[in-house]
Amino acid sequence: MEFNFDSRVLTDVTPVFKVGVLTDSQLSPFFWKKMNTFERNLRRACMRMAALKPDILIFAGDICNIGSKCAYKRFMRALEDAFAEKPPHFMVIMGNHDYFPRPEIPALRRKKFAKSTSFPPFWHYSAGGYRFVGASPDCGDLFRGYDKVRDALRCELDKAVAASGCRPVTLVTHNAMKNTVYGSQKWGDDSLEFLKDYPTVVHISGHLHYSMLDERSIHIGDFISLGAQSTSYTEMDGGMANGSVPPLAHDSAMGYLLEYSPAGITVKRMNMVTGDEEKKDRRLFIPSHLDKAALQALKLSREQDGVPEMIAEAGVCEVKNKRTYLVFDRGKDADFVHSYKVVYDTGAVQYYYSDFYRGLSRLSPQVRLELFRMPKGVYSADVYAVNSAGKISKTAVHIDDVKILKKRRYPLVFAPDARYL
Repeated sequence: MEFNFDSRVLTDVTPVFKVGVLTDSQLSPFFWKKMNTFERNLRRACMRMAALKPDILIFAGDICNIGSKCAYKRFMRALEDAFAEKPPHFMVIMGNHDYFPRPEIPALRRKKFAKSTSFPPFWHYSAGGYRFVGASPDCGDLFRGYDKVRDALRCELDKAVAASGCRPVTLVTHNAMKNTVYGSQKWGDDSLEFLKDYPTVVHISGHLHYSMLDERSIHIGDFISLGAQSTSYTEMDGGMANGSVPPLAHDSAMGYLLEYSPAGITVKRMNMVTGDEEKKDRRLFIPSHLDKAALQALKLSREQDGVPEMIAEAGVCEVKNKRTYLVFDRGKDADFVHSYKVVYDTGAVQYYYSDFYRGLSRLSPQVRLELFRMPKGVYSADVYAVNSAGKISKTAVHIDDVKILKKRRYPLVFAPDARYL
């Protein structure tokens, strides 16, 4: 089976240029009289990105929930409407969902993608002195999506590295290599393991939906990995009382803005809801000379000590419409407080996501945490702050008279109007 990479030199891109990165719009294959949440999210993200005036826009796959002409048409309209004034160069790949429904015939799915979007599924471009390689998965497999295209992809990477020397090569795949960025431990792709042989690669991936505001979404190891989250909804670890898809997950789209120059690449995390840059003090700068020593120095510079704190000593319980809420002052950390540990007087322990994934500018000073999965009863509780490194605050907020009127399960909702498949 042949996988041909479209090759092109973008001659109009100067040595100083900007690249926007979005992923995972997961547009519905169904006809909607009114625009639904995921399409609104994509359109808003494209408009936010257009305001940043990127020279290149990368989209890392899962355009559709199910690969369909209708979804591709809506995707293209979103791009055309947002970038009507000055379209950037588009670098787009497929994701696993773009091969659905199963059983898929991969070659036909790739043909539909190319015909519907006019984008090649595999490409190798040169722009502003940097190389960009993009590879769609070769099938809809969640965990081994690059088995068949692997040899062709390695060949293109070898060409890009040979032409670039120690200058970073940007690789875009939908899946992340296992045990790299946040979420890849569970959802990573084993067929990308060969990337460990390429220290100059800067690997951009989608698929996972895990929050890019968590520092684990920037991974520095054998190479650099950037987890690009999604425009549709955020999903993270399981085991939380308020679910792996936390409340308002459908209203938390994020993207990257990468600024390329002869000196290197500046990585900015952009909130596609507010238009703000998140975590300015934690920008990543990737030098134009990248080798194992530079990787190690970058890794050490990203390490962060410290333990989160709970400043207030006490909070209150509120009950409304038979729902129970713990209300307390937000915890503090050098990074966002990732979650809260609730310890009840019965010995029961629960973990809840904070709303960090929505962005710094949207955080209120006070937390109103709805409780789930607790039996009916009256409790007292201590609430601790937990950061993304798993460190727990030494002090806690104490709350008495916690009334649970009815045991409630957390409702898993991707979006209020989502038809997932």
